[in-house]
Amino acid sequence: MRAYYFFFMGLIVTVNSLYGQSKIKCDLIEISGIAFNKNPNIISTYYTIQNAEASVQVQSGTFDYNLNSGLSYQRSNYNLYDADPRNEYVDSPLKSNSVEFSANLQKKFRTSQIAEVSLRYLYKDSNFPFNNFNEYVGPFYGNHTGVANFSLTQPLLRGRGRRIATTGERISNLYTDKNKYDYEFTNSYEILQIGTAYWSYYTAFKSLDVYIQNETRVRNLLEMTKELIKADKKPQGDLAQINADLTNQERLTFVARQNLYNARLTLGRAIGLSDEESQQLDVPVNDFPEVSQSGYRENINKNQFIKAAQENRGDLKAIKKISEAVELQYQLAENNLKPQLDLTGFVYYGSTSNGNGVDKTLSSFVNNQGQDVGGGAKLTFLFPLNNNVAKGNYSISKIAVKDQLVISDNAQRNIELNVNIAFNNLTNSVFILEKAKESMAFYQEAFNNEQTKFQMGLTTLFNLMQFQERYTYSELEYLNAEQQFSNAIISIRHETGTLISKDKLDFNVIQNAFYTVPTIENQ
Repeated sequence: MRAYYFFFMGLIVTVNSLYGQSKIKCDLIEISGIAFNKNPNIISTYYTIQNAEASVQVQSGTFDYNLNSGLSYQRSNYNLYDADPRNEYVDSPLKSNSVEFSANLQKKFRTSQIAEVSLRYLYKDSNFPFNNFNEYVGPFYGNHTGVANFSLTQPLLRGRGRRIATTGERISNLYTDKNKYDYEFTNSYEILQIGTAYWSYYTAFKSLDVYIQNETRVRNLLEMTKELIKADKKPQGDLAQINADLTNQERLTFVARQNLYNARLTLGRAIGLSDEESQQLDVPVNDFPEVSQSGYRENINKNQFIKAAQENRGDLKAIKKISEAVELQYQLAENNLKPQLDLTGFVYYGSTSNGNGVDKTLSSFVNNQGQDVGGGAKLTFLFPLNNNVAKGNYSISKIAVKDQLVISDNAQRNIELNVNIAFNNLTNSVFILEKAKESMAFYQEAFNNEQTKFQMGLTTLFNLMQFQERYTYSELEYLNAEQQFSNAIISIRHETGTLISKDKLDFNVIQNAFYTVPTIENQ
């Protein structure tokens, strides 16, 4: 028996341990931390940052070193005309071989200049036994030519200067910053949704407790009435009314359980959990914030919230980055209206050598005889006569600048309105919470008094049931008022951009963000 006892005790401990491990602690800070890794909207927005960083790399490729090279071999059989004097020295056809190698290294600088170094080598021979100087050298006697060239091109009109040359790169960097600020705002918004969903879950949890207590009160009233009926102090007909009320309260309790289940899954959805994971959310551990400890003051200045929003909100910072990018695109489009006029300076060195063998190949670059050294400059001009592409892009960019100004002003306007709404909700929620608390206390006192009077036979069952319903309703209203105040805090935090903190791209919820009102001191 003792062995069975220890076996079952061990089994119970194991089951409880596994149950505890399967549950997800429903703490606001912990579930917010889970969301940073699981929420699909947060993850998707983070990918846009990586995409923008890849675009920066693409634009930086404009200034990469570019190496081009080529190697070709050609063999030719040319049938000579009968009148061609070379027929005397070769049997037709005239056979020739040529090998050509070329390589060039090009680099565009952020100052807009383009430098190029090129190398060209050509080997050619034929079965004609005389060279260019009519000297007899024998068939297939090689002719080597090597040329090295360096050039530097300076744009004079279109594309001139660092400001224009680096426009694409700077625009990509601005969009990267924009996406980072979007990521910041998305995180704040998703934490707002989690906070709102948590308070709904907590309210549903507490509401179920209220309904259970109310159902218990009705059962106690039923037992009390039965005793009073036995003592001939109440009529038998009162039982039907109480049983009807009890049945209704049981229905309301069942609805409250359903609401709690739905609220749990809604919270899991906001976090980014699956259906199975959402059902593992444990009971909520964070209580509603208290007005006395929230930092709320009656004379709190609304303008400080607007100022905080202008300084902290990620979406407003993102819009500013877009405005800068659009302005750069406009400047680039304006520059592209100009014709392209480039000045190129170049120097070259070349040499030739005759004969076969590897030594002749290398000597073609250093041979004193046949050496060719020179330099020069050239101007190139390019301009489409109608230039419709540049004109169209310029018009598009000009309109985009004006449109972005409208977007920026509208965003600023909406942010101020949203802060005003959040501030008004916060102020009103404090008043509503205080009144709901007072009302609940009065209804509780009235219900207790009416219950005493009912036991003494001084009031009717109908009056007692009415006071009980009013007391239950006041409890639920007080919970709703607490939820409204909690939502108001997190809403004003989100609207002012003070809900989360960041270290580069690692975000955390600001300590006590769900419990304190943002002020200049605690931002």
